[in-house]
Amino acid sequence: MNYILLDLEWNQAYAEQAMAVQKRLGTRLRGEVIQIGAVKMDEDKQICGSFSVIIKPKFFRRIHRHVMQLTGITQDMIDMGIPLEEANARFRRWCGDNAVFLTWGPDDVPMLTDNLRANGLDTGWVPPVYDLQVIYNMQTDGSSRQRSLEYVMEQFEIEQRLPAHDALNDAYFTALVAARLDIKKGIAMYSDRRGQYLDAVEFGNADVGEKGFSSPEQVLKDDLVEKPECPLCHKRLEFVGKMLHAKGQRYSQLCKCGEHGSLMMNVRLARNINGTFRAKRTIVEADADMIATHQEKISRAQTEKSAKRRRRRYTRPATAKQA
Repeated sequence: MNYILLDLEWNQAYAEQAMAVQKRLGTRLRGEVIQIGAVKMDEDKQICGSFSVIIKPKFFRRIHRHVMQLTGITQDMIDMGIPLEEANARFRRWCGDNAVFLTWGPDDVPMLTDNLRANGLDTGWVPPVYDLQVIYNMQTDGSSRQRSLEYVMEQFEIEQRLPAHDALNDAYFTALVAARLDIKKGIAMYSDRRGQYLDAVEFGNADVGEKGFSSPEQVLKDDLVEKPECPLCHKRLEFVGKMLHAKGQRYSQLCKCGEHGSLMMNVRLARNINGTFRAKRTIVEADADMIATHQEKISRAQTEKSAKRRRRRYTRPATAKQA
């Protein structure tokens, strides 16, 4: 098996243009890939190949000023690029059949698959993907922090001799970091725990053909939220206390499994192109600090709610007395 260290650069569009394109396509397209960079490593973590291509965008054709400043990719460069269809075919052949993707962060492969769908291309060939940020955290301090690639390179005393924000250079830097990690062990642990989660599922994504939800209340009544199961034993979870509603349409619910103890279910809502809602539900193990923080936020929310009720009662205008 080969490891493909993947990095992408993509063009952005201003919000109005992006929304118009997504509505026309009927699928999500947050950005358009303009460079694929990748480094291939064998099972012994030895570099055995590299791949780089500039892609001519089809939908967001003008290079965004911020993207040009960050990446050094110019309008002339993307105008001379090849279509995504050709780039995808080349990249697919280069990856081969027995490979997995390793990325730094969770964004690259969803961006790639969104672009493939928008161009009517098959996404079934995309191999399994593992976020090296998660593996790094599991093999260092065990935190869930999102460390930058530059931070980890500095920690591992890897000299950055090439410019950053070039897809091939960043893939190479990621390979140098990967060489310092136990990738096989990381993938095994990652598979057992699905990254930092015991379970993660997205549902109601109308952008990829699912039926969206008409309201947040409808999402919360779905069985995935209202009747969750323990990801480890598949027994029904018991709710502990009330659900916490935070800003940004985020919800968290402390749960209990008779066999596996305290778990935290988190639900985050987002808008589909057609105005409906989709959600991502994750379940993690809940340690003492997480439980205490959750209960403190619940208590604070109840106190603030009671204070608002008192203010409304005291400021309610007096009614005229009956004659």
